[in-house]
Amino acid sequence: MRVFRAFVLSLILGYFAPVVDAAQMKVPFNFQWGESEARVEKNIVGSKARVIERKAVQNRQVLAAEGIPQKYLQRTLFYFSNDSLNEIELQYGDSSWDSKQYGLFFDDVRRNVDLKYGTGKIIVREKNRDPDSDILHTLIGYQWTQGYMSLRLFLFTSEKTGSSHRVLSLHYKEI
Repeated sequence: MRVFRAFVLSLILGYFAPVVDAAQMKVPFNFQWGESEARVEKNIVGSKARVIERKAVQNRQVLAAEGIPQKYLQRTLFYFSNDSLNEIELQYGDSSWDSKQYGLFFDDVRRNVDLKYGTGKIIVREKNRDPDSDILHTLIGYQWTQGYMSLRLFLFTSEKTGSSHRVLSLHYKEI
């Protein structure tokens, strides 16, 4: 009987251990959800990065920045609803990488996030070819949720003979 209780206890502790050991998810760059666009822009400029674009996307304002010093970080998008920060998208990559290198980088990022926040769940995995343009589109995405925010990791590729476009992005979002 004692062996059975020890077995059940180890199963229970093993099941809940990832939740207990998970790090607290935080908004990137020490921002807080709800910060104003002006305050975010001031911090971007103060870090020697630059705002390269402003646009409206689905009823939200977006501030695009480049030059934030982080390895392989190409662009960062800050999303605002009613002048309140509610999402940050980090776009990573390197122009010299091929599909295999993007795939390896994606797998490394996913494993690191799994170790930090627990196992993510796959939310999208699709591959389709546009019959009109013969472009192959691939999208793979994982999600981690913790309290009031989620983190989504996506790898998007668009390939046609002789050319390709790839983006690996992390989306921190207030929920």
